[in-house]
Amino acid sequence: MKFDYEVLIIGGGPAGLSAALALGRMSRTALVCDDSRPRNAASSHLNNFPTRDGIHPAEWRKLVRKDLEKYNTIRFFEGSVLSVERSGSGFIARLSSDKIFHFKKVILAYGVEDKYLQVPGYKELWGKSIFHCPYCHGFEVRGSKLGLIGNGDTLFYMLPLIYDLASDLVIFTNGKAEFKEEQRNLLERKNIRFIEDKITGFIYEGEKLKSISFENGENVERDGLYALPTFPFKLKSTIGEKLRCEKDQFGFYKVGEKGKTSVDGVYACGDNASGAHSVLLAAASGGMAGAGIVHELLSEKLSE
Repeated sequence: MKFDYEVLIIGGGPAGLSAALALGRMSRTALVCDDSRPRNAASSHLNNFPTRDGIHPAEWRKLVRKDLEKYNTIRFFEGSVLSVERSGSGFIARLSSDKIFHFKKVILAYGVEDKYLQVPGYKELWGKSIFHCPYCHGFEVRGSKLGLIGNGDTLFYMLPLIYDLASDLVIFTNGKAEFKEEQRNLLERKNIRFIEDKITGFIYEGEKLKSISFENGENVERDGLYALPTFPFKLKSTIGEKLRCEKDQFGFYKVGEKGKTSVDGVYACGDNASGAHSVLLAAASGGMAGAGIVHELLSEKLSE
């Protein structure tokens, strides 16, 4: 079979771009498909990335693409991948341009889709005053009045990080609290208030959160808010599922050390393959997946 490219990379974020860099460095051919839906589009900065701490996400992607220009085996398609199917020893993919290409391997790097609380103001404040990660957005709101939306055991995993950031912390369970006795005792001992009433909206000015309103008419002033994810995560595409890649209870693809999924020839990296979500870790994951595929491709070539 004649292949148009050795590798199809679905997703042009940190994971996909880093995978492309690894492939380009080893002169492997790859097509990066980017439908321009970056998860961090709402944020004005990305952090915790050496030499680029605080850079705008779009600028970071622009710089990586600039790095990739010297690798003439890497190409980009601005659009989405509609389908991928097994075809002989490789895969056939249909793009949103309605063109069809053949590939030896596939990298799923399309990340996850954040679920917004369906109340006024939440989506508008996402990535600005409402965050999912204190490593990404903690330093900027340290020492302020913070809130934490969540419930159950997952909340208490995040609690130490937010508690240390806040001058005053309030927990919002958005319904009946599902806390164990020892968890309730901890909150009482640390004088951490929790509110079980339903959230009805967010009051804000520009990108700045002012207060949170509830069904009972109460308003609680907050400067920033952290929201725990609801499981399982929703991925940005179902291509992996249609290829029969196995997933775990959190909605992530099950992968080996170098990103190989349960399906031969298919790798996954970035936010869709791990609960550790940051640009730095997604990029590292993408680099590993790219290296894994390079080794697989060259091992196959040697065995021909």
